[in-house]
Amino acid sequence: MKVLANATILAAVRVAAPVLSLVVVLAVSRRLGAEGLGRYSLAYAFLGLFGLLAPVGLPALLTREGARRPDELGRLLAGSLVLCGGVSAVLTPAMLVLASGYDPATRQALSILSLALAPMAFGACGDAALLALERTVPIAVVCLVEQLVKAGLGVGLLGAGGGLNGVLAAAVLGKALASLVALGWLRRLGVGMERPGSVRALALETPVFACSAVCATLYWRVDVLLLSWLRGVGEVGYYTAAYRVLDAAILLPQSLCQAWYPGLAAGAAQDGYGRWLMALTAPPALAIAVGASQLVVLLYGPGLEGAGPVLAVLIWTAIPYAWNRYRAYRLVASDRQTTDLAINLVLLAVNVALNLALIPRHGAMGAAVVTLATAVAYGAVQRACLRRGVAAA
Repeated sequence: MKVLANATILAAVRVAAPVLSLVVVLAVSRRLGAEGLGRYSLAYAFLGLFGLLAPVGLPALLTREGARRPDELGRLLAGSLVLCGGVSAVLTPAMLVLASGYDPATRQALSILSLALAPMAFGACGDAALLALERTVPIAVVCLVEQLVKAGLGVGLLGAGGGLNGVLAAAVLGKALASLVALGWLRRLGVGMERPGSVRALALETPVFACSAVCATLYWRVDVLLLSWLRGVGEVGYYTAAYRVLDAAILLPQSLCQAWYPGLAAGAAQDGYGRWLMALTAPPALAIAVGASQLVVLLYGPGLEGAGPVLAVLIWTAIPYAWNRYRAYRLVASDRQTTDLAINLVLLAVNVALNLALIPRHGAMGAAVVTLATAVAYGAVQRACLRRGVAAA
């Protein structure tokens, strides 16, 4: 029951954050128009890329090792913060250098948001440490603090004439406050950070975790880029309309797998996980596939009927995705993160190759078929690696 409660809280966080972010997006679009929204979106695209690199894969490592050795969590966290701070100090000017080719207003927006990199990395480490202790309520509070400051103060400054810079400054402040709340909560739980752990030892382990995170992100997003290049924005619209439904369908199993991760790392029993994953994915996938066309019209209106058949195929990805997420956590929990990285690299290459073959002729439907097929192949490779590991043991 504790795992289910933690999963529910994590799922609620995943729902609340984009809802509050949407408030800011709508306010920016109405007040500043297409150019202002474009600058806002571009700044966050840069932050998304650099923010993926700033924690250098430490959150997954921190959760695993913290769950195994709670008495060492403080030293591990302190070492992680030192390492993240050093990496962020390099990435922040790098982000500014890449922004130098844009107009002055865009450069200014990117300059402001680049200041969020360090608190973003610190917050990710704080959340990872809280997850290691299976404390998800603080994670929800931290997320709520960030989003409320970002949305409330950001929209307020926008209305007061602060423009886009005010909105982005509020976002930086929200991330900074959220990281302070997370670290303060950990201190209240007795996680002291007086003596950093070996930064060098952490630095040697993080590249594999960081590369896995980058590859996994590319694996799930490269299809949209290829669609836009090979077939145009119309096909992107059909595909992303269907993909948003898939994102909602995998939200709870994704959160459940994340809630299981600390127990897996600590060597907890694995009984009953398959039953939960099937119950959370198969019935919804069947229902959505049957009513895909009607659901698309209900959600998006009559202009996107073409997304219905795409959704009817794509939604079945929810089943292998849930299993793949669970198996990935099992691999990392059993110190086989290098195997996880190898699988990510191979399947990313296969995904790109199949998309290049099918998208020019079949568009969004081709991308949907590739996503489903590679998710199934992904799971087959993971299963073989896990079985081989058990046999070797």
